[in-house]
Amino acid sequence: STRARRHFAIAYRIESKESTGEYLLQTSNTMSTPGASPPGNCKFAIPKKGRLFEKVNAMLKGAGINYRREARLDVALAVDLPITLIFLPASDIAKYVGEGNVDIGITGVDIVRESGVEVERIMDLGFGKCKLCVQAPVAKNITDVSTLAGGRIVTSFPDMTKEFFGPIDKEKGVETKVKFVSGSVEAACGLGLADAVVDLVETGTTMRVSSCLCGGEMDEMNR
Repeated sequence: STRARRHFAIAYRIESKESTGEYLLQTSNTMSTPGASPPGNCKFAIPKKGRLFEKVNAMLKGAGINYRREARLDVALAVDLPITLIFLPASDIAKYVGEGNVDIGITGVDIVRESGVEVERIMDLGFGKCKLCVQAPVAKNITDVSTLAGGRIVTSFPDMTKEFFGPIDKEKGVETKVKFVSGSVEAACGLGLADAVVDLVETGTTMRVSSCLCGGEMDEMNR
């Protein structure tokens, strides 16, 4: 995230204890097995769709990383470079990198924090900045986010939300009920499913259309 979703895009990679040696330039841009990565190639995960994909794709072209992607394949080889591009949902990239399935990837800080994996942050890429906010219906006129403690919160970021409300709950002796949904969280309040939602805010347009206001900022993130 996909989580307007992606604060400054950020590149991540895992540290390897093995010696990588020299890369060997490829003379062919075809894969012997569709979807396979040639031995020795750097496996580079990027978002497969959405605004973040468009930003990353333009960045790769500007860096001289060109590729040919076969229809329906989520793997492509870079032209004349030992790089295999792997197209994944942005929400999965942090786990693939953290578990060592790919060498490097681009995704949002929010995804990394919510995934709970340990990765090395290499570089802020400077696009997709947004904030993670607690949003409540305008009619509630929430000015102090702590008044929502003990209520029902719907979000795509349950771990970060629980981390945020945990100290408030402890202080007040209540338990905030956090429910996970994968998308369209802004509709939860209008449907009576939640007292507030926690979601990313980039321009605030979706929030205003849903008649919600930001009752408090949890964090500012980069994508």
